Amino acid sequence: MISNTNFDSQLYTTKDIRFSNRRSVLHHLILKGSSTRQELSQVTGLSIGTIANLISDLIEEGLVVENGVEASQGGRPTSITALNGKAGACVGIDVAETYIHFELFDLGLKHLADFEVPLSPEQNHPEQIVRQIWNGLNILLAQAHIDMEDVVGAGISIQGPFDHSTGVSVFAPNWGWRDVALKPMLEQQIPVHLYLDNPLKFNTIAEAWFGGGRNINNLATIVLGTGVGAGLVINGQLVQGASNTSGEWGHTTIIHEGRLCRCGNHGCIEAYIGAPGIVQTMREIDPASPLIDPEDQAETIGNIVTAANNNDRFALAVLQKTSDILGEGLANLINLINPELIILGSWVARQIGPSILPNLKVAIEHHALAQSYRAANITLSSLPDDAVSLGAAVLVLEDFLANAGKTAIPSRSRERPHLATP
Repeated sequence: MISNTNFDSQLYTTKDIRFSNRRSVLHHLILKGSSTRQELSQVTGLSIGTIANLISDLIEEGLVVENGVEASQGGRPTSITALNGKAGACVGIDVAETYIHFELFDLGLKHLADFEVPLSPEQNHPEQIVRQIWNGLNILLAQAHIDMEDVVGAGISIQGPFDHSTGVSVFAPNWGWRDVALKPMLEQQIPVHLYLDNPLKFNTIAEAWFGGGRNINNLATIVLGTGVGAGLVINGQLVQGASNTSGEWGHTTIIHEGRLCRCGNHGCIEAYIGAPGIVQTMREIDPASPLIDPEDQAETIGNIVTAANNNDRFALAVLQKTSDILGEGLANLINLINPELIILGSWVARQIGPSILPNLKVAIEHHALAQSYRAANITLSSLPDDAVSLGAAVLVLEDFLANAGKTAIPSRSRERPHLATP
């Protein structure tokens, strides 16, 4: 289990216990798709009577439906229950540096539609981003023939640290943003409940629900894209930090007085293993390389991987340096938090991961403490291309299901929901 809430010092009331039981049932239905009451009882440890009462309440609220029957051995057929996907829809939006990705899901997390719009460097002013999100959301809903009134919420990933108490994007170095009141701007435009956070948190939620992070109590999910960061789970707790700025591992110093990073410091990990850093390494090793596409860093990295697979010495040198620096950075992370699993994800990891993984593990083993290294598995993400938007939608769904029956749509003044997964 992963959660951002510690109940050790709290006394459970009857209401708390019922709430916890309800979440357990709903989580299982989301993950499994459908289940019998007997199976729910076995998985959650709750009695058949308690499960029957919870299911009855959820059916009455319209969140759960009977979905056929299953033959039992020697007894009456057993009814199958499932989340009522038609009860609403949830949206996940990944606002990246070069694109905005939109995904729509029903309440069973069945994919309904997706849409992506590119962003040019001239389109990064806050008002432009808000307009793009609003326009893209309308296009997304039109694709699936869903009304805005049926959307229970939208999770929106925004680069850099985000202050939940004020709705302010504290710092987005890729766009030069500082202290932008983004959530209030979005709320003026979009008439649904909004959840904003850093992509590192949403990516970790997706991995913990549907990826390799399921049932892992100590986890690091690494985002390797244009930017670099880490989502962290320690002892089952999603780490957020005192100001929700944990995970900026990409801005830890790896080389003293090294390359200038976009954050303003020198020698950051991101300056070497983020997409622009890998392209810069190619320029340093072979300034006139035909592999470099000055207009498309993704194309350049793809060219490097292809050339390396054909034994191009310059391309191989680029990947070797990238894996060495990434390995040193991950060794530091392993020594610090002692994770069971490290998952490499996002588009750069998908492109270079298969090529560098063997050398990467050698570099990590060379720099990490032996006992910590032996405890850590390193793997590539198995999730679809945009895990961030999936994680954003999961957060929306979890909060809606947890609060359905209390209010039709959660109040905007409600505290931020728990980032929890089974």
